[in-house]
Amino acid sequence: MRIGISGDKKWKKIIGSLCPSCGKVIVPPRAICGRCHTRMDERVTVSNRGTVNCFVVSPPVKKGEYNVLGMDPVEMGMAEEGEVLIPVYVQFDGSYSNVATTLENVDPKDVYIGMRVQAVWKEETEGALSDLEAVEPIKD
Repeated sequence: MRIGISGDKKWKKIIGSLCPSCGKVIVPPRAICGRCHTRMDERVTVSNRGTVNCFVVSPPVKKGEYNVLGMDPVEMGMAEEGEVLIPVYVQFDGSYSNVATTLENVDPKDVYIGMRVQAVWKEETEGALSDLEAVEPIKD
């Protein structure tokens, strides 16, 4: 069973699980609802747009001195030495849960709770959670 952000390699969609008991949509999809412990078999598409609920602005990263989820972002090729990272929790429209990702294409001093953002996808998708590269501010 493939559990990820998109259900098809060609689609750049965010998929969640709909709980038949409490009605909440959880992203990424899960087999069991964490709220009411009910099995969730139905998958639904939610919006590629969402709201920043939490963020941190990192100091400029240096190889061997900064750790993201147990990994060195410079060694992993996720960031250049001296780059500032902005990890965020985003609640995509239509979803109850938050997704951890990074915020791009914004000056760190302009980031705020409640900021509206949209998904940034990898060019070549695999139908996995890692297809979501980051989020960026919505330019309206």
